[in-house]
Amino acid sequence: MTLEFTIDVDSHVWIFVPLDFPWNGYDSAMSWAADLTADLLPERSVPAEVRSAFAATAVERAVMAPPLPEALERFWRRPDAGAPDRLVHLYAIESEQTAAEELVELARTGIGGFVQTVTVLEDTAFTVALRVTLLLELPDAVVAVTRVLGARDGTVLLLELIDDDLGSVAFLEPEIEALFRSIRLRST
Repeated sequence: MTLEFTIDVDSHVWIFVPLDFPWNGYDSAMSWAADLTADLLPERSVPAEVRSAFAATAVERAVMAPPLPEALERFWRRPDAGAPDRLVHLYAIESEQTAAEELVELARTGIGGFVQTVTVLEDTAFTVALRVTLLLELPDAVVAVTRVLGARDGTVLLLELIDDDLGSVAFLEPEIEALFRSIRLRST
């Protein structure tokens, strides 16, 4: 059985960022960033230096490697919406694990860390869904990882934010959860 998904992205909050180029008619991250800048920051109302900085950041976001291999999707929290400018990535993992305790352990996959919080999410498209926040102690910093994951039909989808600014992670948690809740599933 294959699990197909769609995501109803709130374009006022998130920007879809391609993982590879060429993509959808764009031969490079620079051409994609130029169009994105033109769409979001009209030339006549935004100073050139602001547009240039935004375009450079868009290119940076588009060429940045995902934290883990095999990301399916990447979303950028719109920096013009008055919130932290961050990326989140979506992954799929084949797994028959459906118990909440098993998903908590799965949330630690690839990074380890200490489980800080676990929240069971109701009313999602998944059989079981959780939001797990992990803390990683590095030599120079503490990094927070929020992973929202859901299991259904042998697949776990995992939406991830990694950040060393704990305040940004806390601020973005509801928006990441809303993005996750917008996932629609179909088993084929």
